[in-house]
Amino acid sequence: MNEKQDVNTKDALLASAIEVFADKGFDAATVRDICGKAKANVAAVNYHFGGKEALYVAVLEEVFPKGEYTVSVDTTIAPEKRLHGFLRDLAGEIYERGNEKITQRWAIFLREMAKPSKNLDMIAKRSIQPRADELRDIIADILGPETDRLTMEYASSNIWALMLDHLLTQPVLDRLTPKRPPVQTNLDAFVDHAARFSLGGLEALKRDKQG
Repeated sequence: MNEKQDVNTKDALLASAIEVFADKGFDAATVRDICGKAKANVAAVNYHFGGKEALYVAVLEEVFPKGEYTVSVDTTIAPEKRLHGFLRDLAGEIYERGNEKITQRWAIFLREMAKPSKNLDMIAKRSIQPRADELRDIIADILGPETDRLTMEYASSNIWALMLDHLLTQPVLDRLTPKRPPVQTNLDAFVDHAARFSLGGLEALKRDKQG
């Protein structure tokens, strides 16, 4: 096998592994599944990656790349508008399905949430922590610097839950009556509602703090 074939096979294995792990999860995915989709010999995973677990790590590094997220620190924008922009970007990343890799990323994320592996630490550090830091910064600007830590953490968690709810519960929502409209077809309305709802709660906390 020449060098070009090696590279092509390794790339094909990685692309196939992303699909298979997103569809089946780590435990149910098999090397045979991945190699079959990549049209590669079953020994290719060991040759190129050193095994299934190392291939899974390579997949996570591909779909949750290091340094992909840049925190917005434009303090000239009112924190309320920063919150709306933050929520719009987050909703777009989670719910807009034009990019297949984004869809696969969140499928893998949900599987890690349902059955955490040691690799969830890396996902949290690379993909979630920078966004969580930015959200806390925005909330601090809205509530004021003297807000106690517990209130800050609860407020941040509540907003995260609001944004992730449909991702986690859509199969159930699809079976309820009246039908809940999918976020994907009402993204702007969803973001506007989430921003108003979040700001309403934050303003109530601020009033309580002021007495």
